[in-house]
Amino acid sequence: MNYQRLYEDADLENEIYDIICDGEDIFDVLKRNNHYEYHYFLSPLRQNLFHWYPFKKEGSLLEIGAGYGQLTSLFTEKLGRVVAVEESESKCKIISKRAEDAEVIVSDFNDIELDEKFDYIVLCNVFEYAKSFVQSENPYVDYLDYLKKFLKDDGVILLALSNRLGLKYFAGYKEEHTNQYFNGINGYSDIDFVQTFAKTEICNIIDASGFSNYKFFYPYPNHEFPQVINTDRFINEIPYTGVNDYSSERTLIFDEVKLNLSLSQENLSQYFANSFLIEIRSSDMTYPTDKIDYVKLGTDRKEEFNIYTTIWSDGKVSKTPISTKSNDHIKKMFEGSTYVIGKIKCLNAEMNDNALYYDFLKQKSCEYLLLDAIADDDKDKFFKLIEDYYDALFYNSFESNAYCTEEFLKIFKVKSDIKFHCHKKSYLDSIFANMFLIDGEFTLIDYEWIFDFPIPLEYIFYRSFNYHFYSNSLIREFTNFEEIFEHFNLDIGNLKLFMTWECNFLRYIIKRPNRPPYTKSKIKSIENIEKNDKLQKEIDLKNAEIKKKEKEIKKKDKEIKSFLNSNSWKMTKPIRKVKSILKKN
Repeated sequence: MNYQRLYEDADLENEIYDIICDGEDIFDVLKRNNHYEYHYFLSPLRQNLFHWYPFKKEGSLLEIGAGYGQLTSLFTEKLGRVVAVEESESKCKIISKRAEDAEVIVSDFNDIELDEKFDYIVLCNVFEYAKSFVQSENPYVDYLDYLKKFLKDDGVILLALSNRLGLKYFAGYKEEHTNQYFNGINGYSDIDFVQTFAKTEICNIIDASGFSNYKFFYPYPNHEFPQVINTDRFINEIPYTGVNDYSSERTLIFDEVKLNLSLSQENLSQYFANSFLIEIRSSDMTYPTDKIDYVKLGTDRKEEFNIYTTIWSDGKVSKTPISTKSNDHIKKMFEGSTYVIGKIKCLNAEMNDNALYYDFLKQKSCEYLLLDAIADDDKDKFFKLIEDYYDALFYNSFESNAYCTEEFLKIFKVKSDIKFHCHKKSYLDSIFANMFLIDGEFTLIDYEWIFDFPIPLEYIFYRSFNYHFYSNSLIREFTNFEEIFEHFNLDIGNLKLFMTWECNFLRYIIKRPNRPPYTKSKIKSIENIEKNDKLQKEIDLKNAEIKKKEKEIKKKDKEIKSFLNSNSWKMTKPIRKVKSILKKN
């Protein structure tokens, strides 16, 4: 293999192997090595890409370019048979350790010796390199055509890859495969071993290889650590308002959240999504994924809270446990769905096969109503909605300083004797993204965190904004806590207490450190990018030379030690001593 795939490194590979063999706790490893490449190869969040996918339980899957097995173990849990292919024995050893139920094969990707057909063929961050291992005029078309021999008549190929025109690359992120700015945007003019594709380009490749039935999914913020899986049905109606947090250092050229909202208004977001997950189907039949319009995942949490949300084409929304350990969490949601707290009620729900279902609401959520007010630069409109929400939240509440019960302290830890408003039961997650106005009533659609004990309403009001300040730059640029607290005559001095409670609540539900380190952003003038890119190339070359020299030195040291311990060295020692004496004389 004369090319190196994403984030691969021989020393890191050896370290990953030792980590897997030693059975170390992955979260301890990530805490100790909180770097992007460790998360890429080890974090359970990688599996978000396929947690939601409706694989056949008794189906078979061929994974080409399984890397270090970061997805393979999930496939063995979901399917009856899994075959993983990699080009080196060292990688295959790691895969075998992580996915003991998989058959692991050492093979070139274009010369796989298998006389078998599969329900699924998966390539994640592999297809982009086809020009490096397929020698033809049209390597990408020819490679898809080659894969047909391994595909059942109703099988699918799942391609996960970056979009050459992904918004993040315009906004100042480096191309992952080359560690340089604008390679893809410039058409890979000086790169000959890898390339990604824009949507129309990849469609042309799929069409040319003889497939006519395929569906695009759009993982956000990317396909490596997805939180959302969108489709053509909703990518412009429910645009992603987060940022591409998980990447290496970036140059801050513009705010991609603002531009993505503009693109969605022009029905263009699908062309500038950061990543694609493409389901290429071998027949014209209807597939289970035709019913899926949108997925949101919550797998950065502890296992007992791990669920995902699906919007279905029949107008229903489901909340599904990722493992049996989160079944109780879903049941508790269903029980809480009958509550009315203040003037906030939950949308009616029903249970079916351990999943919770409710109707999909087509109107805008309160979050988008706030964004509309921000787009109009209308503070009165913005605060009018918040005032109505505040009144609904605090309606019929009572003041108390006796809320620090054993149940409360188990989650929030820090005791306080400050008097706050409370209800006997609490909706902790009444954020604007989960709230809709139906016939003038605030209605909650996502009632995960309903507790049967009082939680201060001032804190709940704070966290509804804290979530949006964190997730949406438009809102935090438009207002701040000081302005909001002053508007509602709340004591800004309690902000530190609320922040402490919020941190403890997140520790209660989230397995840390699950997420990769956040992107380090810095403002850099565009004219300096090319100069810095050239300098980075020189640094990379020097580092490669240093690594090569270090390996040569280690090899020489090993040879010398081996020679010094050999019998020939020991037997000739007297002769060398005589020669030394003669030279002196």
